[in-house]
Amino acid sequence: MRARFYALLVVFTLVVAVWTVYLFSIQIFDPLKLDYYRQIRYKPGKELLIPTRGSIFDNEGNLFVSSISFYQTDIDRKQVFNWATKSKLTKQAAYKKIAAAFGKNSSISETEAYQKLTQNDNLSSIQISNKIKESELEKLITYFDKNNLPGLIYNFSSMKRIYSRGLTAARLLGSVKESTAEYNPEDPVNSIYKLKGINGIEATYNQELSGQYGWREVVYDANHNRVPYPGLHEKKPVNGLNIWLTIDSSMQDVLEEALAEGLQQYGGKNAAAVLMDANTGRIYAMAGVSAEDYTEDPGFVRVKSNIPVSFLFEPGSTMKPFTALTALDYGLIKPREVFSSGARTIGKRVIRDTHHYGGLTTRGVIAKSSNVGISIIGDRVGSKRLYDKLILLGFGQKSGLNLFGESSGIFHKLEDWDGYSLHSITFGYAISVSAVQLAAAYATVANGGNYVKPYIVDSFRDETGKIVEQFEPKVVRRVVSQTAADTLKSYLQSVVEDGTAKHIKLNYITLAGKTGTAQKKIEGQAGYAPGKYTGNFVGFFPVDKPEMVLAVVYDEPSIGYRFGGSCAAPTFQKIVSRVLFLPNCNILPKNKRMQQANVMTPHLIGLTIQSAESILKQHGLSYNIERHDSSTIVVDQYPKPNISLGKNHSILLVTGRRNQNIGYEKAVDIMPNLSGMTIRRALQVLSKSRVKLKIHGSGIIKRQSIIAGTKISQGTTCIVEASL
Repeated sequence: MRARFYALLVVFTLVVAVWTVYLFSIQIFDPLKLDYYRQIRYKPGKELLIPTRGSIFDNEGNLFVSSISFYQTDIDRKQVFNWATKSKLTKQAAYKKIAAAFGKNSSISETEAYQKLTQNDNLSSIQISNKIKESELEKLITYFDKNNLPGLIYNFSSMKRIYSRGLTAARLLGSVKESTAEYNPEDPVNSIYKLKGINGIEATYNQELSGQYGWREVVYDANHNRVPYPGLHEKKPVNGLNIWLTIDSSMQDVLEEALAEGLQQYGGKNAAAVLMDANTGRIYAMAGVSAEDYTEDPGFVRVKSNIPVSFLFEPGSTMKPFTALTALDYGLIKPREVFSSGARTIGKRVIRDTHHYGGLTTRGVIAKSSNVGISIIGDRVGSKRLYDKLILLGFGQKSGLNLFGESSGIFHKLEDWDGYSLHSITFGYAISVSAVQLAAAYATVANGGNYVKPYIVDSFRDETGKIVEQFEPKVVRRVVSQTAADTLKSYLQSVVEDGTAKHIKLNYITLAGKTGTAQKKIEGQAGYAPGKYTGNFVGFFPVDKPEMVLAVVYDEPSIGYRFGGSCAAPTFQKIVSRVLFLPNCNILPKNKRMQQANVMTPHLIGLTIQSAESILKQHGLSYNIERHDSSTIVVDQYPKPNISLGKNHSILLVTGRRNQNIGYEKAVDIMPNLSGMTIRRALQVLSKSRVKLKIHGSGIIKRQSIIAGTKISQGTTCIVEASL
């Protein structure tokens, strides 16, 4: 018995000794290299942290563009199964609890989440969604932790840009595209996800908006759960800067609505407008639209070119003032000097005016837009002086806006001018410009002779609102003397007072500007395209102390509206009259605004033309008459009675026999209710019915001249009243 005891004791002693030696060797000498594998197992990996792309605001801090981040959420079903076993739950019951968590805390319904959890049992991990918002993810994490639910795995998935104001400034703001550089499908967490601007502001300031990537060290266990581990390092991402533009969103809406209305009324492929501060170069609004923009997907519109800086055109007569300005600055002409008009032959070339005006002073040459008169002045100026002055005015070079897709225009070097160049350029041919170049050049005249750099970004700010970089007005150079600029201003006022744009004169503010029309060149060929024109008008207001410059351009308007005075000038007037009455525009004194307060349209149907005219004169309202026969009875009016109407808008009177139903033979639609819609939305609604929309005011539609539910016909005009 004792022998067996000692034998057993020896055996146990040997076992303990061997085990001790084994453990000692393992710990000290590590013959199996276990420490190496342990280090590999717990060596931290790096996880990229994606910065949030910066937002874009207008000059008042109203949001134009922002970003929303999405995350992919997966459930490790192996963890859920183990948890269910420990909790004595069936697998289905456990899945229902997980599904309920998604239903309560995200846009994923409980039913949808449960269906995902119960499909394809061969996979240990299943994706529930890759479109979980960051705010939803935070709720899910909190809910899972609070209720001790297992299996939640999440990773950054994508980012989306949100355009808060729909199509407003769509081409200016631009768009982005997703890209994933160095993508590894087995390790999507560490793939570099990017949102990259492809045009517009998004592309111009892509670097500032993008931010900087961060990273953090992470350790995962076999179940892909993050393991708490001491000494892990992290570099936080730096979110992109927010951009505050100089754009006033209310003025931007006015420009876009007026251009959309103009395209419907005057036709054309495209229209553009630029509104800027004459003294600082600050861009208040920049709009470029095409007729199809309102029927296409907004995402497609945002990738189109920014027309005011990219579309080049020969400006026609809007270039004439700069020849006169150069002559005035060099003292080459006298105010009372008279120039001939009508026709002039130079070599084999004949220069003609649209009318024979007889003798014209320099003021008359500009007011009546004489090609002959300005070519004579051009001879005195000469090629060298005109070329130098146009360079100083910003032609043939980018404006400094630094916008994506901006063109420098086409202005040949002086040594490349031929025998026709001087005279052609004096009246706006042989040179191609953009709308923003014209606006900047006219601002030089308006502010007394200084070329100010146009700018569209007010500041860069971080996510706390702190200003990182502030942009200020910059006078680049003095181009002409104050005297020359002021003299030309009075000439440009004559264009509106009694010249080619006298039909846009307003009785409550002084306007100055110039009409321009030019036939379009055939792309890639010599010569001009028959029947294709560009009409434009550029001006400023008020004349005595100009504050704003506005350029308006129509590309290929209908042949009946091909002249700048027929399409661009009326749109200029419409924009000015709407901008002046915006709450944040203080150009007009308050008393003048009150004088222009709206009046209610009187009831004129059934009256004679003479009686209707008398009533309208008492109300101070202008009018037009549409006659369908020789009758003098008013059978219809637009706007309808009791519509609030500004005094600067006219009333259309339709005459005919009493009880006569004026209209087209075939009704094609029912008039929709436009009240509450934006102008843009109303144009979309009516685009298919071919109903013409005549708009008074801007913003949200309050009233319409045709009652909702009424049968309407092709060609019918509906007049609406809108206000902000």
